[in-house]
Amino acid sequence: MQEILLVEDSNMFGKMTKAKIENQCNAKVTWTKTLADTKNALQKQKGGFSLALLDLNLPDAHHGEIVDLVVDYGITSFVFTGNLSDAVREQVWKKEVADYILKDDPNSITYIINAINRIQKNEDCLVLVVDDSSMYRNKLSELLQIQKYRVLTAPDAKNAMEIINKYPEINLVLTDFEMPQIDGCILCQKIRSKFSMEEMAIIGLSSSSNKSLGAKFIKNGANDFIVKDSFMIEEFYCRVNQCIDIVNNLTKFKDLSIKDYLTGLYNRRYFYEHGEELFKQAQTNKTDLFCAMLDIDSFKTINDKYGHAIGDLAIQHISKILKKTIADDAFVARIGGEEFCILGEANINDAKDICELIRKNINNSPLMFDNKSKFVQLSVSIGIADNNIDTLEHQINKADRLMYLAKNDGKNCINI
Repeated sequence: MQEILLVEDSNMFGKMTKAKIENQCNAKVTWTKTLADTKNALQKQKGGFSLALLDLNLPDAHHGEIVDLVVDYGITSFVFTGNLSDAVREQVWKKEVADYILKDDPNSITYIINAINRIQKNEDCLVLVVDDSSMYRNKLSELLQIQKYRVLTAPDAKNAMEIINKYPEINLVLTDFEMPQIDGCILCQKIRSKFSMEEMAIIGLSSSSNKSLGAKFIKNGANDFIVKDSFMIEEFYCRVNQCIDIVNNLTKFKDLSIKDYLTGLYNRRYFYEHGEELFKQAQTNKTDLFCAMLDIDSFKTINDKYGHAIGDLAIQHISKILKKTIADDAFVARIGGEEFCILGEANINDAKDICELIRKNINNSPLMFDNKSKFVQLSVSIGIADNNIDTLEHQINKADRLMYLAKNDGKNCINI
């Protein structure tokens, strides 16, 4: 649970903000109203707040002293203000805050909740800054770290590619154009040869006055472009956050298209597409590939007796056991209502051992519900077929027939 510091002298706004954050952000909020109370709270907490929401003007601090105090503790801070003149905006950004929030905006509370959630997500985001100037590397890294991004740096494209190969989970690359040996546009090409826009975002940077450079970056695979010497901090954060959002949203859309909404396992369509590739590889390499069909026993009875909501819980329960038991050793999908299919590299005897472990784990893990006051005993019937057959479809059909024979043999068993 997050510990959040809220400094706000308005009783109405403070009370409403505290309640909304605690209800929607899984956070504990410490609310103070003055600079003096905040000093006491920081000392008591030893500065251990994950982030702070600060009113710029307090009864005992009219000139933003509260921001200096909290930021000096290394706490990521957002500023409330009712005045957004150019002078106030400049004052706020000089204090190295993560963002400002307009108190008079009717959507301010929603903005606060979204900002808190974003900061939480930023802690899982990895950003690479590539620039031959240590001054710019440090400047951009500091800005990113204020918003709790994890940051790596590289002085040139060669080092950047070494880091990217080592950390393929990088979400965003910020790269300068003018660098020794390989420029930023060529680096974009190298990154795009390995990672699509749905996997990694790129923002080009340059202090050059060449107006065509932005277009050149984008045509070489960048998502955006920033002029280094003239950008506003606010603009920088907007562009970075937008690029991260694009990557995350594209990933979500991809998952929606290939994964089952209820279990998070792969769906039927993707199973057949990817399964064909696995089957062809196995046939070409002359390796073993087993196919196992699993069906939840007496599933109609579960739905009729307990309702479809419990039936859905049963499907989710089975899928969790499959994920935990198989891990990354096989390709698993939900291909029907209560049917699952597995493709894995193993001979038929080893496949039987794997499926026997799955069967036992399911049989020994009843589904608990109604605050664990009730339970349903679950079991599965499994059919397994090897790839000594001409097509994946025939292999799946054979495993399906064997699974139904297992049901006829009394259920909760395996047939090969």
